[in-house]
Amino acid sequence: MRRPAVGDPLWIGQYRVLAELSRGETTRVLLGSGPGDRLVALTLPLSAENAGFRAETAALSAVLEADPDASTPWRASEFQPGPTLHEVSAPLPEPARLRLAAGISADLTQLHSAGVAHGNLDASHVRLTSSRARLVARATGTAPADDLLALGTLLAGETSLPEALRRCLAENPADRPTAAELVEALGPAAAPWPPSVDKLIAEHTAETAQFLDNQPVTPDQTDPVIYQVSDAPTASPRSPISRRRVLIGALALVIAGLAAWLAWPNSPAPDALPPAPQPPLVESGFLVAHGHPEGLQFSHDGRLLATLNADFTIDVLDVGTRKPAGPRLGPFPRARPAGLTFRPDGSALVVAWIDSKQFTAQTWDPRTGQEIGAPLVLDDIDFDSTWATLSPDGTIAVVPMASPRRLELWRVADRTRVGSIETPAAFRGSQFSPDGHTLAVYQWDGHSAHTSQVALWDAASLKPMGGPVVWGDDEQISSFSFTPDSRTLITTSGGDARKPVKVQQWDAATRKELRPRFFLPPAQFDAQPSDALYTMAIAGLDDQHLLALSAGRLAVVGLDGKQQGAGLPGIASLAVSPDRGTVATASASSAETTIHLWRKP
Repeated sequence: MRRPAVGDPLWIGQYRVLAELSRGETTRVLLGSGPGDRLVALTLPLSAENAGFRAETAALSAVLEADPDASTPWRASEFQPGPTLHEVSAPLPEPARLRLAAGISADLTQLHSAGVAHGNLDASHVRLTSSRARLVARATGTAPADDLLALGTLLAGETSLPEALRRCLAENPADRPTAAELVEALGPAAAPWPPSVDKLIAEHTAETAQFLDNQPVTPDQTDPVIYQVSDAPTASPRSPISRRRVLIGALALVIAGLAAWLAWPNSPAPDALPPAPQPPLVESGFLVAHGHPEGLQFSHDGRLLATLNADFTIDVLDVGTRKPAGPRLGPFPRARPAGLTFRPDGSALVVAWIDSKQFTAQTWDPRTGQEIGAPLVLDDIDFDSTWATLSPDGTIAVVPMASPRRLELWRVADRTRVGSIETPAAFRGSQFSPDGHTLAVYQWDGHSAHTSQVALWDAASLKPMGGPVVWGDDEQISSFSFTPDSRTLITTSGGDARKPVKVQQWDAATRKELRPRFFLPPAQFDAQPSDALYTMAIAGLDDQHLLALSAGRLAVVGLDGKQQGAGLPGIASLAVSPDRGTVATASASSAETTIHLWRKP
């Protein structure tokens, strides 16, 4: 690897160029750093003819992102530090060769399932990483059977091969196994790499780490400080260390230590360790907004994600392609956001905000960026310490009004008043159940010694559904929401920097607590609104867990409050897809534009 030379690009798409990894006859590969400090291999064609590169990029399943039609065509794929097989001088012992074959055949299976072949499977296109062997992404071949012959040739040595690998060397292509058959025949290959390979991996990891240090960054792309812990002040200030550098450095130490342990004479065999517990959430991808996203909203089918950005614009992103679904909306007036929701068929996005004493709701086509119909505009609203809301389908707006104080319900499309609910308290807000049948209304008069309450109303008749849920003195509600089946109301109370946050779960029909309450850490409210870390508890990815956001940390907790795993730090907002398969999160850092997607393992 070498650092970028004069004239080399500093940025390719959203990736910062850190080093050159390799240069061949047809392509050049650069090391890049993407959102969330993700390391990628950036492949650039050296030929002016781009048709082959475009076709290859379209066929590769390992590609994270690509722009083959850019002035400098490129594609990004995951990068893990490690040597190529060409750099390993000594022949690998048979257990290590089986591990090598298992990793390569797994990657070939993905490639062949797309109807293409690698076409250049040799030692320079196989990388050995701490987890397994990885195939350097290529798709220049047309015959998958030729890849299996190349694999058999690559692994052939003085020691005998298993029958499945010997079949790769069959003269007749029809007699060779498929990559999928080879994966099944080999099974899980858990043999360790020889100490010499572990040492090479450690060296490559350390080499990569040095390219991650002291990189120039643009003012809006600074590495975020996730957290700092200090028992005593240091003698001199230190530069913030990015999460990527910490992880790479730790990985290098672990691998180097393992290599030294394996190389130690007469080392006893390690005892079998229990499997590591699975994390409650694993990252499944990411999206990039134009500005810092402060609010997130999925469409009803989960295919689109709208981001309400700090610069008062809205991006509508396609979750599948990870690209904008249409033009950017806005900028909107620099006012308080009041609602963001899709119509059920995804054909319209309803956006609402409050500016001084005026409420406005507009309907937009998310794919064309054109406004649909006339906006709903209401004057003489109650601006202070209240909030408006939209129904799940975007058809009804619930707006707090002044003189007298009340909540008014309006149809957005034809700008017709539906009815009103008397709410004399100074602090009030509302939230619809997912089925749209129930409206939860919060009221508090603003005195710390007085009680606050949440009442449930029938959204059609606007009649109360029994008595309200009432809290004790000095307990204010910081959030409330329903479970997807609309049967349970989840509330959090407290939520300032002095008190822990109380989470309670209520039966929406009887308004009785379903299970014992539990507590979360106090919320944090920083000086800048974009960096504020709010508190909420909402339904999780299944019926047995909640997602709790408190003090900037997102945690998966059981219905009894028991936390699963360590949680994700630095989170300011989140949204759950309607099928409950994906959690989207936005960072608390105002410089971060990435939305991370998470799923259950």
